[in-house]
Amino acid sequence: MTSSPSDYVVGFLEGNLGLASGSLRHEVIPRDLADELTSVLQGAPSRDPSSPSIELRIKQFLAELEITALEEAGFFVRKSRWPNAAQLGVCLTHDVDNIERPMEHILKVKDRFSKADLAKAMKGELSLYDNLELIGKREGAEGFRSSFYLLSSNYRLGKVRPAARRLHSRGWEIGLHGDFGTHDSDMEMKKAVERLTGGVGIRPRGLREHYLRFDFRKSWSVMDGAGFDYDTTVGNNDKLGFKLGLATPFHPPDAGWRPLNLLELPLSLMDTTLWGYLKKGEEEGLADVMRLMAMVEEVEGLFTLLWHQEAVRMKGGRVYWLEVGEWRQHDYPWRARTEGFDAYPQNEAGDEGQGQVGVGQQEDRRRKS
Repeated sequence: MTSSPSDYVVGFLEGNLGLASGSLRHEVIPRDLADELTSVLQGAPSRDPSSPSIELRIKQFLAELEITALEEAGFFVRKSRWPNAAQLGVCLTHDVDNIERPMEHILKVKDRFSKADLAKAMKGELSLYDNLELIGKREGAEGFRSSFYLLSSNYRLGKVRPAARRLHSRGWEIGLHGDFGTHDSDMEMKKAVERLTGGVGIRPRGLREHYLRFDFRKSWSVMDGAGFDYDTTVGNNDKLGFKLGLATPFHPPDAGWRPLNLLELPLSLMDTTLWGYLKKGEEEGLADVMRLMAMVEEVEGLFTLLWHQEAVRMKGGRVYWLEVGEWRQHDYPWRARTEGFDAYPQNEAGDEGQGQVGVGQQEDRRRKS
């Protein structure tokens, strides 16, 4: 059984906008919006990858729908995207590329670390590259939870198993950081899942591919076939911006344009883009984080942040603690574990767990939040 690109676009937009299933007609959807959406989901670049440009276009379409509904029916109701009609969701994630480095390497890059941390590391009192427990402790103190993605073959999983299991038991997520070759091979993906599950005793529900490797023809199908609930790979590594022009979770299409069970959480920003590729200073990098986050908030999206766990003691990477302190002051629906996204988007208006946003004829026509 197959669907069509136009049917997929209808379902995508109903879910994205919180509209009841079957309420959106094909003919009211702007052709340019439908064409660009289907194009980027096949790997073409968005027209403006520096911003969540397709989301902005969808927001404009929502305003047009609202005006028409008010004129014709006198009211407009949709399901809010986030609990309590919040303007933004945030997903904090950490790739675990390494958990240790030889002292020879540490001495070569010693200027990255504080003198106090370096001194402790040289005495064997501190591991500079294994920060899972540190992140859990400091995030937990601020009321946050996040996701850690572990490679299955780059280090001994037995060394990270105790910390991973402790964190998992306290509400952090342990996912797969897809090893080389998993992004386009069912067999290699199966092997990686089995290695990680056996190594830490936790079956991963979510993943992100190492180096953000991704094949639009194969990767989503491989991930869906392996039973993952979600992926959060699709984003940029060498530049800032939004690879798909999207900033909200969605179910990608299969080859026949049917929505997969898999959910994609578009990646908004990676830490090494700031320090490794663009050579930003800490102040400038922090400003970029907040600038992109504001872009996502403008479209009521999900700000998915990748911050490597081995970087939080380094220059540049230590900015993470400033970000956490800043975000703690805001009342966003922080969603770090997959439970928050299992059924997203649900396109039956009024489903449990989501508020409704309604506008009547005598009210301000802006969406209420």
